[in-house]
Amino acid sequence: MDNNNFNNMGNGFESSYSNQTTTNNGFESSYSNQSNMNNYNGQPFVPPTYNGPLDPPKPAYDGLEEPVSIGEWIIAYLIMMVPCVNIVMMFVWAFSKNEKKSKSNYFKVSLGVFAIIFVLYIFIFIAFGATMMSMSGSSYSGY
Repeated sequence: MDNNNFNNMGNGFESSYSNQTTTNNGFESSYSNQSNMNNYNGQPFVPPTYNGPLDPPKPAYDGLEEPVSIGEWIIAYLIMMVPCVNIVMMFVWAFSKNEKKSKSNYFKVSLGVFAIIFVLYIFIFIAFGATMMSMSGSSYSGY
């Protein structure tokens, strides 16, 4: 009994292979799909589809990436002119979770530069103080 006779028996089983030789793009194949039916439950066969590579998920827009307006910068500079408040506000703007990223990064860099200058001033003060102490301890009499 060949495959064609088996398919025509009407027993509900269909073979997706036949002994026919078909040509597909210049290549001969001894298997051809005679039916689009699944051999097990009679459901139509749906070949898997390729949808391309998956795009990475986009982060939710939270409004912190938009640029800081000129009015916000003017207010920030006016606040920075007030003594003692400026240092406190630099920390608030630098480490606040609700501040825009560019403003937060600017004040983080400002705090870093402020810390470097502060350390340099301390070294200069110590060097200047040591020089003054050595001069005042000498027995120099100007008269």
